Amino acid sequence: MAEKAKVVVEYKDKRNSSGRVIDGVIYLSISNQISLAEKEEHIRKLTDKLQSKINWAKNYNFNNSKGIVKTNEELSRLAQTINTAYYNYPLNMVEFHKQNSTWGTCSLKTKNIYISNRLKGASLDLVWYVLVHEICHLAEPSHNQRFWDLVSKACPTYKECRKMLKAYGMQIK
Repeated sequence: MAEKAKVVVEYKDKRNSSGRVIDGVIYLSISNQISLAEKEEHIRKLTDKLQSKINWAKNYNFNNSKGIVKTNEELSRLAQTINTAYYNYPLNMVEFHKQNSTWGTCSLKTKNIYISNRLKGASLDLVWYVLVHEICHLAEPSHNQRFWDLVSKACPTYKECRKMLKAYGMQIK
């Protein structure tokens, strides 16, 4: 029998209930504007739905000890290598940063890129994709077709990498 994820429930003054998985934990935000029976039903349905996503994510076998990028220096070197080989955009600092809700961010103003600490030691495919994604935002801020065309230059398997990243986020603790 599959292991059940920890579930954290928070009641909020909002109309809709929602949930998400972060690092293998199910976080539910349940409306307090509904009856107790409806709250219980929302919790059950959202938990079942998110648990099935966690179970899907287990099809990917990640081993954090195998990743080669674990320091800011290694991350920066990889980003500079990708940028030089494929883009040549102005790029300043690249480093790991505490980010729990995103995998990476970039600043168009400072040309800095920050990658979530949760990717330290992750597979090279995942780190590569997130770096490429953020580097491409230096040239194209939105997720339009031009952006995805730029991403595909350095990461032609970006669609699979996005699936892997989603699965990775549901597994790591």
